[in-house]
Amino acid sequence: MPEREKPPRVVTAVRSADGLLRCPWPGDDPLYVAYHDDEWGKPTHDEATLFEALALTYFENGLSWASVFDKRDNLRKAFQGFNPTAVAAMAADDVELLMTDASIIRNRRKIDATVHNARLLSKFSLSQLVWQYQPRKHYRLRSWADGRMTSPESRKLSLALREKGFQLVGPVVAHSFMQTVGIENGHFEGCFRA
Repeated sequence: MPEREKPPRVVTAVRSADGLLRCPWPGDDPLYVAYHDDEWGKPTHDEATLFEALALTYFENGLSWASVFDKRDNLRKAFQGFNPTAVAAMAADDVELLMTDASIIRNRRKIDATVHNARLLSKFSLSQLVWQYQPRKHYRLRSWADGRMTSPESRKLSLALREKGFQLVGPVVAHSFMQTVGIENGHFEGCFRA
């Protein structure tokens, strides 16, 4: 689940002004609420959407989720909508140009990994690879204490991605990615999206 300041008491879902029960992390911010309701945890098999989610997850390393979320549109523009073919065609000059773009997260290792990882996607389907690791068991989140940084499945996915040559895809990144794209549940019990 996205990292936001945790509420002082243990809660699962909270009733929002619109009457719906949601995970507590979006608060009342309309952008976060829309992301929670329409994107986060929604199962997808779309290659560009999966690639974007994976890249944004490792871009978050060492930063807050809010920092990456706030730069999402700029990152989408910089990486051509995260179209794997377009990103794979980026050359060293393109990377240098991105390193001067103050509207994105300018981390060379993460930018290089995104181009590198896109090139790998010319050989296989990311969707077919990652959905093999969907847990057989639905993990229930009743409180913040039930949250996990990794899972047995995310450790296996991380290993599979690294064996394919992917960079910056450890078990924590794999777990967060799996929750983002709906491979593993990340919504609190009681949330209308759980």
